[in-house]
Formats: sequence, structure tokens, C-alpha cells
Amino acid sequence: MYFILQEMKIDLGDTPVENIFINDYMPLADGTYVKIYLMGYKYARDRQNNFNNETIAKDLKLPLSDVLNAWSYWEKEGIVIRHETEEEYNYAVEFVNLKQLYIDNVYKHIAKNMPEKNNAEKDELISSSRNAENKKMMEEIEEMFGRPLKISEKQKIVSWLNTYKTKPEIMAQAFSYCINNKKVKRFSYIESVVSAWHDEGVNDIESMVEFLEKRNDRFSMYSRISKSLGFNRTLTEAEMKTIDKWIDTWGFSMEMILKCLENSTKINNPNINYFDSIMSSWYEKGIKNVEDLAKDKKPEPKTKTAAKETTKQKNKFHNFEQKDKDYSEEELEQIVRKRFEKKLNKLGLQMPEEGEDNE
Repeated sequence: MYFILQEMKIDLGDTPVENIFINDYMPLADGTYVKIYLMGYKYARDRQNNFNNETIAKDLKLPLSDVLNAWSYWEKEGIVIRHETEEEYNYAVEFVNLKQLYIDNVYKHIAKNMPEKNNAEKDELISSSRNAENKKMMEEIEEMFGRPLKISEKQKIVSWLNTYKTKPEIMAQAFSYCINNKKVKRFSYIESVVSAWHDEGVNDIESMVEFLEKRNDRFSMYSRISKSLGFNRTLTEAEMKTIDKWIDTWGFSMEMILKCLENSTKINNPNINYFDSIMSSWYEKGIKNVEDLAKDKKPEPKTKTAAKETTKQKNKFHNFEQKDKDYSEEELEQIVRKRFEKKLNKLGLQMPEEGEDNE
């Protein structure tokens, strides 16, 4: 007995592409450059030696210049290496192993900058870059940029965490401060902010708010509001614009904003839109301070028992008041006399004549 695999008569094979390329490099590249990379990568995987840049241009129906420009682009990104040959346009292209590149640039970077640490401590630092807080930080930063981070950018962030002894939540706040508040995405500017915060002893949300309040910085308000809402994240740009409306357009003070938010702990999943509706109501009513808010409070409703008692008393006397209030004294006396006469008749007695003594 023996086992054999049937071979395909035509090439319907697979070309595995690393997810690092798909997640980190492909979204930022020109579509033509991506096609050229994938075609060249396939040839390299198949170990075909009978192809060159001209072949790729012909197969993809592209000008040769596009192919050459693509390899220049990918080499600048650090994921291919060009090796010159005797042929001017048909140099060899080496595809860098992206998993190894990621390990070298991100994980080993920490250990390389901390040579005095023993191996156990190095391993701990490397594993820390995989923990939940760091992962959440990276996801928030990518959301701010609106794209995946490059390997080199992740490398910088990891190095800043260690160089400036910064917590992941504060690093995310620094990026939010620069991108959402200052509208600056340059990494050099962001690092200057991280460095300044480190020099000022900013190591948690409270110290960051205190530092920014001294500078009269609007971002300190965003942070206080985010903390009051119990958010375990940075505020989005849209949420910051809503807060700007409360302050700049409607003229509310931080005292009033925090007054509005003070019951957020009683609400499941509090959000800015819910409190925006409350602030809008206050604005329409002209409520600007705590005193105005106290005046706007409605009186406490009567208890059900008191309300029933009031209704009962009103029903008991209401009809009598309505009937008798316009009668004269003589008319009222006649009414009483007639009622008394009817009761006597029911008992078989007669009404005494006027002037007759009742014995």
C-alpha cells in the first residue's frame, strides 16, 4: 500500500502574504505599488528566475517606470532590498521577512536600549508591549490617525513609553492632545509634548489636568469631563466639539458642566449626547448658574394621601357651597323648614303651626 497526492495540471496554488503587510503597509500605499509588490512576492515564493521588472510590467499591463518607482517606494518603507546587477533595470529584489522586521524594530528595541537589565527584566519589557493596556493605547492612536500605524511609528511609541516613563493611558492622552486638540500629527511635535509632560511630573490624569489648568489649556477641561463621565478612554474629536459648544457658544462654566454630569454614575453607559440634551434645555431656559437652576426646580408634588384627602373634602362641601351661596337668609330658612317637614311626615307627625308651643 502507498499514498500519493494528485498534482494540479495548472497553477492554482496559494501565495501566503504576511498580515503585517496587509495591516501596516498596504493601506498607505498606492494601489499600483501594491499590485507590483504582490506579483514580485509571488514570483519570489515560487522561486522563479525567469522574470524581471519588464516581465512584471508586461504581466500587469503597466509602464516599466511604475514598476521601478514601486520598488523605490517599498525600499524606502524598509520592506525590500534592491541588489544591483549588470542589467540597469533588472536588479534583484529581496523581500524582507516582515515578522523578523517587527521583532527587530519593536521588541528588541527595548532590550537594546536597556543593556544593564538582566535577561529576565528584558523578557518582561518585551512581553509588556503585548499587554492589554498597550494594545488598547495603539488602537486608540490608530483611530485618531484614521489609519494603521507603521512599524517605525509603533517603534517610536514603544521607545517613548520607556524613555519618558510614561503610562499607556497618558501616552494616548498626549496623542489626543496633539491630534484632536492642536490638529498636529507630526511625531516630532508629539514627542515634544510627551517630553514636556514628563519634565513637569505628569504621570496620571490628575497631574495632567493640574498641569494644563495652570496653562489655561482647554484640554484640561476635556480631561476633567472625561473623568467625570467615567470614560476609560480619550474623548473623540466630535465629543470635544460638543464640549466647545457648551463653553464657547452657550457660555456654560465648568461648574455648571460638572453639575450636569454629577449624576452620570447613576446612568448605564453615559454618553455626551445625553448630557448635551440637558445642557441644551438649560440654555433654552436661560439657566446660566447654580442659582438659576435652583429657581427652576418645580415644587414637590403632594402625596397621594394628601391629594385624596383634598379631593374628598372638596367633593363633600363643593355642591353645598355652589347651591347656597346665592340664597338669602329667609330662603335658606324655608329650605331647612321644608326638609324638616318631610322628615316628620315620614314619621307620621305633623309640623306644628307657627306660634304653637312644642311640648
